[in-house]
Amino acid sequence: MKKIFLFLLVLCVAACDNSAKNEVQNGKPTIKVGVVTSLSGKFAENGQNVQKTLELALKDAAPKNVDIEYVYEDFGYEAAHAALAAQKLINVDKVDAIISWSAVAGNVIAPIADRAGIFHFGISNDKNIAKGKYNFIHWTQSEFLADKAVELIEKEQPKNVAMFVVYQPGLQQTADSIESKLHDKNIQTERVNFTIDNKDFNMDVDKFKRKDFDVWYISALPPSLDILLKVIFEKNVNKPLIAVDSFHFSNLKDKLEGMKYVTVPEGDEGLLQRVNEETGSTNYFSLGYVYDAGYILANVYSDLYEKFGHVPSAEEIANRILEIKNFHGSVGEIFVDEGGIFQSEAVVKQIKDGKSVLVK
Repeated sequence: MKKIFLFLLVLCVAACDNSAKNEVQNGKPTIKVGVVTSLSGKFAENGQNVQKTLELALKDAAPKNVDIEYVYEDFGYEAAHAALAAQKLINVDKVDAIISWSAVAGNVIAPIADRAGIFHFGISNDKNIAKGKYNFIHWTQSEFLADKAVELIEKEQPKNVAMFVVYQPGLQQTADSIESKLHDKNIQTERVNFTIDNKDFNMDVDKFKRKDFDVWYISALPPSLDILLKVIFEKNVNKPLIAVDSFHFSNLKDKLEGMKYVTVPEGDEGLLQRVNEETGSTNYFSLGYVYDAGYILANVYSDLYEKFGHVPSAEEIANRILEIKNFHGSVGEIFVDEGGIFQSEAVVKQIKDGKSVLVK
C-alpha cells in the first residue's frame, strides 16, 4: 500500500508541471517515445523482441534532425499495469508519444493518451484502440484474418463448426466476423468463450464431440491454449483443427502436424534474421508491425521537425501519418485509412516437422 501511495504521489507532483521542454543536445531535440510491452510473464520473450526490433527500426530510420529515446515499461500482460505504465510515461517521463503492444495494453492506454494529447501507436487489431484523435493501430485487421479462416474452413466442406474463443478483444472480433461469414454460407456454429486462465475444458470438448462437429476452430492463448489442446488430443477428436494465431503459441506442435492456421505476417526475412542474430530467438510474432511503427514514427518526427522548426505536436504527427498511402513496410504494402487503422494482408501457415511454415 505504501508503494502505491508513493507512486501516486510522484504522479501528482509530476502532473503539476507537465510543461517540460524537450532537451536539446548538439542542436537536436530529444523525442521521448514510451513503449508499453510485456517484458515479464508468459509473453516476456515477445516483449524483449519488441524492444530489440524498435532499436533496429531506429537504427535504420537514422533520423537526422532529432534524437529518439525509447522509455520502456513492462506491463506483464496485465491491463491494470498498462494503465499505471501509461500514467508514469505521460506524467513522470514526459513522453511525446507511446507505442503499446497487444490489445490488453492498447485498450486501456488509448483513452489515457487521447485525453492527455499524446500520440499513441497501438500494435493490435482491435479497432476500439484507434478511437480518438491521436490513436492509431497497425495490425492485419479481423476481416482479413476472418476471410482467410473461412477459406480454410470451407475447404473441409463442413455443415457445422465448433468454436473455442478466448476472451481477448482482437480474437473475439475475429471470431465474430468468422461466425457471421459462416452463417451467410449456411454453415452452423456453436461457440464457447472462456478466460485466458481457464483450466477445465472437459465438458465442452465432450459436448462438441458428442454433437460430431465437422471442424473445430481454436482461438486461444497461453496458458489455457495447451490445456485445451491436450484435452482435444486425449479425447481423440479426429477432426480438422483450424486456428487464428493460436498454433503459433502452442508447445504441442508435434501433435498439430499438418494443421493449418491463419495468422499475421511476421515481417520481412531480413528483419527476422537480424532479430535472431541479436537475441537467438525465433519468436517473431508481431515484429514486422513493431518495426514499421518505430520506423514511421522516427521519420515523421524528423521530417516535421525539419519542416516546422519545432517538435511536432500529437495533432501534427497524426495528420502526417493519415497521409500515408502505399507504404512498403516490413509486413508488405500497407496504407492507413481515415480511422487511423493501418491495413495489411493475412497469411496462412502450416505446422510441418514441429515448425510453422508459410503456405505460399
